[in-house]
Order: sequence, then structure tokens, then C-alpha cells
Amino acid sequence: MIGIPLVTDALSLRVARHFFVHSGHVPLVLLILEALLARPGYFAGADPYILLMAGLAQATAAALDEARRPPRPWLTNLVGPLLYSTVEAVLEGPAFFAQWHHQAYWGFALAFALLQSLQQRSTGLAHGALVLAENVVRSAIPLLMYALFEARIKGTPLSASVFFADRAHDFLVVVLLLLGVLLGFADINLRRSMATIEALSARLRTFSEWSLGRDILDRAIADERTLSLQRVERCVMFLDIRGFTAWSETQTPEAVAGLLNACYRAAETALVDARPIKVKYTADEVMAVFAEAPQAVAAALRMLAATRTVLEPQGLGAGAGVHGGPLMEGVLGGDSARAYDFIGDTVNTAQRLCDAAAAGELLVSVSTCMAARQTFAVQRTVQVKGKRVAVPVAVLPSA
Repeated sequence: MIGIPLVTDALSLRVARHFFVHSGHVPLVLLILEALLARPGYFAGADPYILLMAGLAQATAAALDEARRPPRPWLTNLVGPLLYSTVEAVLEGPAFFAQWHHQAYWGFALAFALLQSLQQRSTGLAHGALVLAENVVRSAIPLLMYALFEARIKGTPLSASVFFADRAHDFLVVVLLLLGVLLGFADINLRRSMATIEALSARLRTFSEWSLGRDILDRAIADERTLSLQRVERCVMFLDIRGFTAWSETQTPEAVAGLLNACYRAAETALVDARPIKVKYTADEVMAVFAEAPQAVAAALRMLAATRTVLEPQGLGAGAGVHGGPLMEGVLGGDSARAYDFIGDTVNTAQRLCDAAAAGELLVSVSTCMAARQTFAVQRTVQVKGKRVAVPVAVLPSA
């Protein structure tokens, strides 16, 4: 069957899964057949290892192909027999292709390639029927190899009439094909369950990204200890809409929500290349945290320009502030409610600078502006609540 990819799997685990679930079936049965028919010393030769290499190569190709959407079973299913045939043809010559079990390898590979390719283009009952057919074909692998083995050791021709002359073979065929049908139904249920889990995982990841941000979520998945509170150096940016409260009093709730969403979307376009650690929306305020000062200042200037097109038609504007320094970053909260947040004087100062900025202005603390290698012509001081000494700031008008 075609496995549903798990992005957290290591490549070696994905290769092993493909080998034991699908790619290794024909090579392993062929290996057993050849070992039983061969003279002593079979495993001292190259044949069994070429078969295993072919199965592993096909499993590796399928594992690497998982990254594609959609995967290419019409290609990956042919990797094994193509590699096996190429190597063995060099060793054995044209006589290799005259052997039935070598032809059977290609027959099964082409059947699986066709059935799995059709599954990608089907839904509902048609898809279920193709999954059943694939499992019936899989159950026919040992059946056909048994027929080949018996014909070889008895010296009888390989034909349906000779094979079914023995009533015990009727029983064997019915049982194996019935087993394929039963495995097919189990496969269908497994695929549906995996698809449900995959869809749920995608939704949960989306919800988690909304809450944490993509960068924090990726780090948390790799190591949950990265969520713990820690002291770090960050650059914090705030943007706030000027006159929003007075404007919203004259608008419907729908109009207010529509403006905010449009403003948030405009802000996100300005952050695409900046890779903020986290973005947080609170009513008419946007907060973004960055690892470096140049990213924060450049993003703030782009955000002011992007939101202007949304706000100016409503007679509104936005101001922004940026400040960098040490802060505490990580999960805050009690037992029932927690959030990944940033606290400290650096955050408070950035917010106060934003409050002091006029519409269209970006106020950046001089130390942060210099760290961002940003030139400025205007400088003033801002008295920040809780600080005895006024903060020198650079005034950067938006483009």
C-alpha cells in the first residue's frame, strides 16, 4: 500500500516502512524461491544481495518521493525490477530474461504501478475497489511463486490446467485471495484512519501556528524545552492605529472587524521576508518580536507603508516603535491557561515608543537604530513611564 508520509520520521525509518510494507515483498519471495531451487552455496553468491539491494533501492526512492505532491508510484515501483534486471543481465546475459520468476517481478511491479497511480485519481467506491485489487495482487505473489516452484521441482509445465488439476491448489488459491480481500478491507480502514489523523494534525498545526508562530512551533516540536522561560536578547516592535477608538464608535462591529483583519493582512505581507519569532495581534495593536535589530526596523517601515493603504481611506493612521534588549521569553500562565509571551523592560519601552509616535512615524531607540545600521536625521527624547531618564530615539518617517 502507499503509506501516508509522517514528516517526523527519519529517512531510515521511512525506508524500512516502505520495504516491509510494499517494496520488499517480491524481492523477498523471489529470494526464498531461488534459495530453495539453487544448489548449496546460494548465499555465497551475489543473487540474494542484488534482490535485497533492489528492494531497498525501491523503498528509498518511495521514501524520498513522499515529499512530492502527488507522489509518483508509476516511477518508484519500477526502480526495484529495473535495478535488479540491469545488474543480473550483465552477470547472466540474455538468459536472465527467459526465466519466469524474473518476468513475474516486472509483472507485479507494473501491476502495482498501475493500481497505485489509478488510486491517486479516484475517490469513494472506485478508490476502495482499487485498494482491494492491490491487496489481492499482493496476495498473489506467494501463490504465483509457489506455482513456479512446484512446476520446477516436478518438471511439469507452468500452466493453469496443470496447476488446478490438484484440488489442494484450489484451496490454496481461494484462501490466499480471500486473505488478500480481508487485508484490503483492513488497508482501506487504515488509510481512512490515517487520512483523518493527517487532516487533524494539519488543523492542529495551523491552530498552533496561530498561537505560537511557525518558528516557535518548529523549535518546540524539535525540543519542548525551548518553550521554558529564558533570558534572551530580542528586538520588539509595536504598531498601533491612531484614532481607532473614536473611529470605531461610529462604525458597526462588522466594519471594525473588517478593518482590523485588512490591517492584519497588510501587516503580514510586510513580515514575509522578516521571519519574526512571533507576531501578536491585540485589537488595534500589532506586536512582533525579532532576533535582530535590522529585521525589526526594516519590517516596521514596511508595515507602516503597507497599513497606510488600508487606514488612510478611513481617515486613520498608524505609529510604530522599536526597541531591543534583554527580556524573558517562554510559556507563561497557570495550570489551565498558558501562552508563549515576552515580558520585561524591553517590551514595555518598545510599546511606550509606539505610543509616542505620531501617525506615519517610527520611533526607534538610538541604540537599536545604530545596531540596525540605520541612518537618521531627526532625534528626540521620549519620557517613558517608570524610567527616570528620557529615552533618546531616532525618528524614521515611513516611505
